Amino acid sequence: MQICDISVEGFRSLFNVSFVPIKNQTIITGQNDGGKSALLDALNFLISGKEPSEHDLSQLSAAPSDSDDQQPAVTVKQIVVTGTFQLSQSERVELGLSELVKIRRRYSPDEGSHLEVRMSVCEVEELRNIESEKIARLKEVAAKYNIQPVGRANARESWTTPLARLAEGMPTVEEWVPVSNALAGRLPVVVYFKGDAVQAPEIVVQSILNSKLREYSKSESSQKRITELEDHLADSLVADIDHIRKHVMKRCGFSALRLNPQVQVRPSLAGVEVRVANRNGHEVPLSAAGTGRSRRISLALWESSSQVLGSNKDDEGSGGESRDTDVVFVYDEPDTHLDYEHQRRVMNLIHEQSARPNARVVVATHSMNLIDGVDIANVVHLRVSEEGTYAELLSDESKDEEVRRHLSTIATALGFRNSVLLHERFFVAVEGPSEMAAFPILFKKYAGVPIQSVGICLWDGGNNEGALKFARFLKSHKRNVAFVVDKDSRTNNKKTFRDDKLKEYGFDLQRECHYIGLPNELEDLFDDEDWAHAANELWKRKGGHEYWTPDDFAAHRGKKFSSAVLDMLKKGSDYGPKGKDVMMTGIATVITKDRIPPALTETFDILVSKAQDAGPHYWDA
Repeated sequence: MQICDISVEGFRSLFNVSFVPIKNQTIITGQNDGGKSALLDALNFLISGKEPSEHDLSQLSAAPSDSDDQQPAVTVKQIVVTGTFQLSQSERVELGLSELVKIRRRYSPDEGSHLEVRMSVCEVEELRNIESEKIARLKEVAAKYNIQPVGRANARESWTTPLARLAEGMPTVEEWVPVSNALAGRLPVVVYFKGDAVQAPEIVVQSILNSKLREYSKSESSQKRITELEDHLADSLVADIDHIRKHVMKRCGFSALRLNPQVQVRPSLAGVEVRVANRNGHEVPLSAAGTGRSRRISLALWESSSQVLGSNKDDEGSGGESRDTDVVFVYDEPDTHLDYEHQRRVMNLIHEQSARPNARVVVATHSMNLIDGVDIANVVHLRVSEEGTYAELLSDESKDEEVRRHLSTIATALGFRNSVLLHERFFVAVEGPSEMAAFPILFKKYAGVPIQSVGICLWDGGNNEGALKFARFLKSHKRNVAFVVDKDSRTNNKKTFRDDKLKEYGFDLQRECHYIGLPNELEDLFDDEDWAHAANELWKRKGGHEYWTPDDFAAHRGKKFSSAVLDMLKKGSDYGPKGKDVMMTGIATVITKDRIPPALTETFDILVSKAQDAGPHYWDA
């Protein structure tokens, strides 16, 4: 059983990430603190059950980002991670399920975690999960329906068989229900390598052996023994439960009280000690072996995992034949602390693992080498917008323009590479994510070539003082810099790119600063007809019978146009844009070349002219 996609709600910065595909090889990119590690941990939580803590619950701002009110953040009540899993033919027959199933794991501080599957089940709740119930509970349910055992009274099968027959004859409903032991046993094995584990081989080998131990515990013979042990331990608690039950009933005046403890046995390694021999042949702890040797050992352990994991001898379930076990290899910045030679070994290892039909490889990285080494459709970029983090991805049918925009977005989030700083001629800072998302699309439509091909290095200034400092740094090293900002930024005290601030940092307002807006901002440059056309194409009105009209957008002129339009589209459409940057990307994608506002094309012409006259220049020594 292999995972196909994952959705996350309420986990750290991932408040609501609705769909992230998991392919044979998936690369996760994004800015620092953008949710890459959180996504990997959520995946590990879903499959392996590594329980989060209450500190992992998402915190939401109680006030809008443009509000002056300072209100405490609101913490969500639970974490929900949902995955789509594909079952093999044998698994479908064994479990009685379809090829694709939805499985989720929920966590809340009060209730802990629960693993559930979406499926058709008996409408009587107590008959839904017969196979996982203890004998004592099976006897209680059987007595309620006057069911007699079909064999020995102390044998589970004597009770589960007739109760299962009873459930089969009852109506069904579609529900989230607890996952059976058989289905849980078919979940893939997760092997999780973190970049900082390269200096702790003990962690790496413990991860590998723990995964293999869980794999062995899934065999039919192991499951039978574990169930017997759980039943034995549950029976051992009977007298203690009876004592507690009677005491509570007496003290609290209850007429009845039932205690039903759930005993679980989960094999796990408490730790692994790694010792190596020094030159004299004496064994010493790895901690005394030196950092360089520790790194080499960790990399060798990673490589060994390909051979150790994923092949299982199922002595009872497959008649003694070998059966490949599904594995998800998870890497969190695996190239950390490694030189280039060892980075290449890691890349080769990742490609080797992802080529196996029973494996998935998920890598969170900043490495351009890793990103460039996969198909662009396998890259998931986590973008942080005004509305939170969301996944930006491409389908296999994406057009060339979409690929170029996606690559531009990724490169921006990763920051400037040395080659960019050394060779680009003209740096243009825009005010925020809306311009950053829309400008490349609009420029390509207008000029016929990507904006970077004419020597313009576009970057998101983020409307913060750090951007001004960086721009001043570029200028001091003889780089040409310009700003493109909204007209309402000139005097707005909330904006960093206002006239007095730009002058304070040494920028010429006439030659290096370009203002757009009619009258205030980028969004209001576009005609009401173009907004209505884009909205009808991308964000259809609720109900699907009415169309957006130019008058719907004209009504918001004279106000904070972008905010008012965004709010209208969110409320008026089931598919409304999540933020202004998504909204601007939408209209930029739909609008035709001849409809691009003249004020914007004139700004493009000025920037191209300046880029042609800009350089190249050399950095000061």
